[in-house]
Amino acid sequence: MLRRLRVGLALVALTGPAAAPILVAQQCRAPRTALVLSGGGAKGIAHIGVLRVLDSLGIRPDLVVGTSIGAVVGALYASGYTGRELDSLARLAPLAALFRTYQPLAPRSLGILRPLVLWEQGTRGFALQSAAVVEAEVNALLNAAMLHGNLLARGDFDSLPIPFRAVATDLAHREVVVLRSGDLAQAVRASAAVPLLLAPEQLDGRFLIDGGLTANVPVAVARAEGAERVIVVDATEHPRDELDAYPPLLVADRLVQFLFQQSPNSLRPGDLFVRPDVDGFASLNFARRNIERLLARGVAAADTVLPRLECRAAVADRPHRLLPTRLTGVSTDSANASERLALTRLLALGAGGDDTLDFDLLRRRVRALATASEVYQSVWLRPEGAADSVELHLEVRHSAPRVAGLGLAYDNELGGRMWAGVVDRRVLGRVLEGSAAIFLGEFRRELALGFRRNYQVGRQLFNPTVTVRLASEDVRRFGPHGEELAEGSTREGVGFAGIERPLAQGWDLAVGAQGRTWDEPGRPNRSTLGGVLRLTGADRQRGRVLQAELEWMAMYQRAAFESTLSARLGAVRVSPRLRLGWGASLPLQLGFPLGGDDGFPGYHIGERRGDREAMAALLFTLPVRRPLLGLVEVAAGGTDAAVARFVDGGWTTGVRVGLGAETPVGPVRFGYGLALRGRNALFVRLGRWF
Repeated sequence: MLRRLRVGLALVALTGPAAAPILVAQQCRAPRTALVLSGGGAKGIAHIGVLRVLDSLGIRPDLVVGTSIGAVVGALYASGYTGRELDSLARLAPLAALFRTYQPLAPRSLGILRPLVLWEQGTRGFALQSAAVVEAEVNALLNAAMLHGNLLARGDFDSLPIPFRAVATDLAHREVVVLRSGDLAQAVRASAAVPLLLAPEQLDGRFLIDGGLTANVPVAVARAEGAERVIVVDATEHPRDELDAYPPLLVADRLVQFLFQQSPNSLRPGDLFVRPDVDGFASLNFARRNIERLLARGVAAADTVLPRLECRAAVADRPHRLLPTRLTGVSTDSANASERLALTRLLALGAGGDDTLDFDLLRRRVRALATASEVYQSVWLRPEGAADSVELHLEVRHSAPRVAGLGLAYDNELGGRMWAGVVDRRVLGRVLEGSAAIFLGEFRRELALGFRRNYQVGRQLFNPTVTVRLASEDVRRFGPHGEELAEGSTREGVGFAGIERPLAQGWDLAVGAQGRTWDEPGRPNRSTLGGVLRLTGADRQRGRVLQAELEWMAMYQRAAFESTLSARLGAVRVSPRLRLGWGASLPLQLGFPLGGDDGFPGYHIGERRGDREAMAALLFTLPVRRPLLGLVEVAAGGTDAAVARFVDGGWTTGVRVGLGAETPVGPVRFGYGLALRGRNALFVRLGRWF
């Protein structure tokens, strides 16, 4: 869902809020009316259906008060987005991944690695990383989605097209906290900080969590803010009295429901109460089908209640306010000059004095903050100003300054393998990232060191990078019929100096100069210089999905491409894999083994090694009986080498059949492969290979 959520919130920021049409209603003295939007997790999507009916009837509240998901929807509505716009965005961007647990990824500077455990250094030392929500991505998404309203409000939520209040809870005293000023995105983030899923938001010396703990339907807050009449939208579930033997996930969802239950506030004559039929919907299920049903139920509930509103003021266009165009200053809550410079580069802001504010560029930068730098958990803008000017007072919450990871894997042919790495994101107290990792295995040993930092050229953000790798590898060699021969021992040292540039979420581009020195059997030590271009893509569910690399060195040339995709056909998951490789005068250790680390069905891993490779495979994964999965892989491909011709002409086909399961230490796979000419091989692997 995070990927879909990213698309949807990016569309929110890209599309300016449309003005509501001029609607003329009956003339009377309409009381000050507040729209009250409850919490409720995924069930709060029904709020958007209600907003559509509000707009169609020409009902415009004087105040919006929201808790949790109600604060998210309410802040966007108060900022000028119409119900129809929010409806379209919700349908285009289902939120199914927001509360999905993920397999942690190591910091990018260690490479695309999926650790068995990942420790982060906090105030009490190192602790295991949570695997519920990627906080930095959530914060960046809220920053981008709320940017339009944030710049309109400039610290005062009464300055929005519709005044807005977010309701949160003081964790220390369990008191209601009403947020009416400050950073709009930060206020919404505090209101929606669901315990155990999102960390509390620290604001003005208080730790704030989800407002649903104290005022899930904040009618009393609306009345305290001067509302004479309320339109309440309650998207909470009323749990049934009977208790079944719920599965663990349903028990967790029921506990969330209990946590957010409070006695309802009494309504007065003239108030309206809209209660969409959300019973039976899980609080944490943002699947596309659920969202469509919740939107429809919001519309249905509003259609039966809202037309009864007795007195409506004449509604014209929402007040049209222009975004500020002048940036008069940028300050941070950090005294570190290096960090201030890094932040102005990351957000494409002027270093000081008058400057033009580029809204679209700023939106892109705050959205990409989680990918452009792993240093920051959040950067709240806290804008202030008047007329056409704005001043930003950046409030920074850092990610863990140090991260350490460990990975383990075992293969019946390659033996055991492990890696351990550490990343320091503030080397010497500066915004400079250092990394070190060691890889140990039966056939390959490697030490990697690197340094990175942020730099800006014009409007483009880059990461100047220097890395050094020292490795030794015993390359497996085989006879023409699969008999294993003596290994070829190699050693190498590789240095890289260049730039890396984060692209879209999970995608990175690197280009620079590279030097390599190596030793291989039968040849003297050799050294060469050249250039490297590398593109990689990864996500938290599948790890690496693409890697393309071009090395053009004085003594050899090499191009490699590998991509793994995934799709569902009913209960069956289909994962196509493609590998292409080309090389000239390659060192032994840079040859292409057919099938790479996963090998080719029916052959030993590393058996078919050449300076050319082409392979396509399809892996079918189908549920058998929990936790077992059936695995069927079919593949076709071949390799070629200037110094060897294979007995089957270089091309072959194969199939591998087996079982797999997800375990606490990673996936486990058992398979047996058959290939042309009677070749066969057993495949056993525990963990994710690297």
